[in-house]
Amino acid sequence: MGDNIVNFFAGQPPLNRLSFQRHSSETLNKHLSDPKAQFVLYREFKPLVKKGEAGKILFLSLDDVKDKIGPQYTSSPEGMTDRIQLKLYESARLPYALPALVFLGIDDRADPTTNASSAVDHSNPSGIPYFALDAAEPEWDEIIEKRGGEWGDARASATALTGWEAGIFAQGRALVDWNVRNKFCPACGSRTYSLWGGWKRNCTSALEPVKEGKEACFSTKGLHNFAYPRTDPVIIMGILDSTGEKMLLGRQKSWPKGMYSCLAGFIEPGESFEDAVRREVLEEAGIEVGPVRYSSSQPWPYPANLMVGCFGRANDGQTIRLDLDNELEDAQWFSRSLISSLVSSSTSSAYTREDHKKLENQSQSDQQTSAALAPSEKKEGEVVVTNVEKGITRVPPETAIAGQLVRLWARGGVELVSKL
Repeated sequence: MGDNIVNFFAGQPPLNRLSFQRHSSETLNKHLSDPKAQFVLYREFKPLVKKGEAGKILFLSLDDVKDKIGPQYTSSPEGMTDRIQLKLYESARLPYALPALVFLGIDDRADPTTNASSAVDHSNPSGIPYFALDAAEPEWDEIIEKRGGEWGDARASATALTGWEAGIFAQGRALVDWNVRNKFCPACGSRTYSLWGGWKRNCTSALEPVKEGKEACFSTKGLHNFAYPRTDPVIIMGILDSTGEKMLLGRQKSWPKGMYSCLAGFIEPGESFEDAVRREVLEEAGIEVGPVRYSSSQPWPYPANLMVGCFGRANDGQTIRLDLDNELEDAQWFSRSLISSLVSSSTSSAYTREDHKKLENQSQSDQQTSAALAPSEKKEGEVVVTNVEKGITRVPPETAIAGQLVRLWARGGVELVSKL
């Protein structure tokens, strides 16, 4: 399990990100001024799509955007030679109030960068440059209308994209989101500015001499994780019983009616994947898990998670209980035969725009109400879930790693659980 599984949003194949060149203003400006460059736009983290075609990104050209994106990436001031000071201007986006612009990479599928030939120049691969851009201001409306675009729903549009465009959407959304949300330094509160073509942010206090009697912002010294884009890892697991014929699935109250999915939760500091699986399943469903096996992973751009998919085997002789963290409305063991029939149905993974909206904006009031219920306040029978399969009519779609885990197991793609 896990070999060569490419989940949705993962890029098929991904862009050549050229991460080792992000510090070079000259290189990034060459890509930025390339007439072939393509720009994917976001507003409130919704992608620009073709009007009436939710599953097709509307890429804008350099001619479309050049009058609105501001100056190119800056270089260091003339005459500057101090190595530390030079780093403050590595592909910087100044002034800091400019809209977020991120270099995503180049599409080199027509001329892939490989080491199969000594003629390949890894430093100068050829292809179409791609950028992500925050288009929050109304000044964009005229060109968007002229080009026949509209703002798509973050989930409904994304799941309708082709696999390759979905990878670009996910990468761009996560990075624009991070840049927009981190406009102020968490260390001192000063404004931040963009470096490395949108892949790093720095405190603007570093650009000015330190005033007498004051210390420099500590964010300018050493390595700090708030200077670089966040990726928050989430464990998601298909938990099987000891026979391998049943899978544990749960649902939150705010989800669309009849939807059940794999249990999931954030990986905490100082915790391995396996530890996180066992802790989350115990907290959410009261089930102790023994062996755990990694399956595959998926970038999840809501806003910037990495879903780590696993399978685990539950210990025998346990009863489901939902009173430990009160996160789930229900959890049950479902048989392979039932889940197989659901994944074979065209309606079991069909989600409307309204359903996607529920998943995007899970009701905080519902979650707060559920979390506020102490075990003694729950109705009789809510703490213990019976073994009767009931209520499930939908499972996650194939575009979600939960849907892949469920389908892999339902179709017999998981080795005997006794081997876990």
